[in-house]
This record gives sequence, C-alpha cells and structure tokens, in this order.
Amino acid sequence: MDFLKVQRTGIKEFIKHQIITEMKTTEVSKNIIGKRCKCIFTGLMVTGTIEDTNITEYSAAVKVRFDEPHNWGNEQYECDWSSARLCDEFGSLQYLEIIDDNYQTIKVTFSQTIREISKMFVRDYSSWQTVNLKEWIDSYETTRFTQIEEHTAIITSEYNMEFVKEWLQKNIYDINIQTIN
Repeated sequence: MDFLKVQRTGIKEFIKHQIITEMKTTEVSKNIIGKRCKCIFTGLMVTGTIEDTNITEYSAAVKVRFDEPHNWGNEQYECDWSSARLCDEFGSLQYLEIIDDNYQTIKVTFSQTIREISKMFVRDYSSWQTVNLKEWIDSYETTRFTQIEEHTAIITSEYNMEFVKEWLQKNIYDINIQTIN
C-alpha cells in the first residue's frame, strides 16, 4: 500500500482508485480489444489502443498500440505488451487502465491497403485539407484511428461514430465494419 497516497487522498479515495484503475489478469479477454487505455512504457504513462490479448497457462498479456511512437535508446516503439503472472498479478499489467468506457469502437477492414487509401487525400489536398486517412478520422472530435494491419484499423469515438461510419461507407468502397462494443 502506498502510504503517501493514502495520506494525501484518504483511505476511501485510495481504495476506490485502486479498485477502478488496476487491471487484473482475470479482466484480460478479447472483449477489451479496441479500448483506449493508459499503460506504462519505459517508466512513463502513455496512451494507446488495445490491439490484442494473450492468455497462457502462466500469464495474461495485453498488446497496446501507442498513440505516438516512443523512443527508448536508439529504438522507436509503436506498441508493447503489458503482462502479469496469473499466480500473483506481478507485472506491468497492473498499471494498465481502460480510459474509454463511454467510447464506441469499430474494427474496419478495407479491401485496399490503408496506405493506398491515404493517397486520395494527397492527390486532392485542397478538398480534404489532410494528408492521410488517420488525420481525417482523427479530425472528428473525440475520435481516434489506430492502424493495426495493412488493411485493418480500430476506430474509437465518444459520440461521432455514426458520422464516421457514414463517411467511410460513402467515400471508401468495399469495407467491412465490425462493431466491437
């Protein structure tokens, strides 16, 4: 127990914070894929989108794609795994926190690669005023586009999801939209 936090916030607030924010291995499932989260990476709290989960006989892990790439030494990281042992919850998973319970999430699979789709923005910059698909989707308030594969992205939005879906269906052909939550 962190006694400094208890002294600053009081025991009830401390316990409430611990219950709400600590991710347990029992909470790891495919249902959290696509959720926005905060996690620890190289000692810093960073934000991102949960991309995958993995549960083995001994541990549970969550793969997080960061909102922005992070440097560590000479390497640049776009994603990382937070994990913990099943037997005692030891590991970085305890610092992972879901931050978007009110957000809607979709998984979009495009017939073209996202790179090819982004070229339409460059070709007609005067109309779109952005240079790629991510920038266009992210321009919707409270909306985040996270590419997870060449043809696939996770999109989260608090209240603009219907407009995003409508725009995608009207402007990009042959897509598959799967609602995650």
